[in-house]
Amino acid sequence: ENGNLVLTADCPTAPTCGVRDDTITSGKVSSPGKFSFRYGKVEARIKPPVGNGAWPAFWMLGANFPDVGWPFTGEIDVMEMHNAFSDEFTTHFTMHWCDESVAGSETCIFDPGTNTIPGWIYITKFLSFADSLGDDYHIFSAEWDANGVTGKIDGIPYYYLAIDPATMDEFLKEFFMILNVAMGGTLGSDQQPPDGNETWPQTMLVDYVRVYQDVNNSDSTFTIGPGTLPDPLGVYSETYTNP
Repeated sequence: ENGNLVLTADCPTAPTCGVRDDTITSGKVSSPGKFSFRYGKVEARIKPPVGNGAWPAFWMLGANFPDVGWPFTGEIDVMEMHNAFSDEFTTHFTMHWCDESVAGSETCIFDPGTNTIPGWIYITKFLSFADSLGDDYHIFSAEWDANGVTGKIDGIPYYYLAIDPATMDEFLKEFFMILNVAMGGTLGSDQQPPDGNETWPQTMLVDYVRVYQDVNNSDSTFTIGPGTLPDPLGVYSETYTNP
């Protein structure tokens, strides 16, 4: 609508909403089998929902999912916003992976005895602002190469994680993208069922998603797509020089 991709979470029976009983519907778009990439810059211009219970995200999983389970695939969360442990003024960038040196052959497999996943590692950082991030569009981006990943909002860097190839080889492979609006769950409601105070509907507006890759592998000039029209991915050529 109006040039935006519109992802909506809703509960037509609100304020009476359940948990995994089809009373809540939510939107998700993902690209496995359609588009994946390794290295470059990915960005999306998004106006996020910020109401009670909302957990919007722009994130990526290794292209070998689901053949390889999580967190063996690796995960890069370019943008997550949530209310259970944060607020509408704050965006989060996180990377998840499996450090197979931690717990032998059973690493990163859920252990019901301890309620943990040995070897699962995640590093997260956040950036807060004076105004609600739901008031306007913002550009959420990740710049990624074999050395590390930088997370930004509106060009402001607030996350960097170096990649150790010995323990973080997940991030040396291709990833696909996901855009979604979840409700409740771990970060939306701290796993609590709906209490009637949730805000409905929750709508995320996505102006665009762009993936840039280094065309010469050396000179920091990046392009979107192959530059040849018509492009089967529906993307167009655009270049910029990384400062």
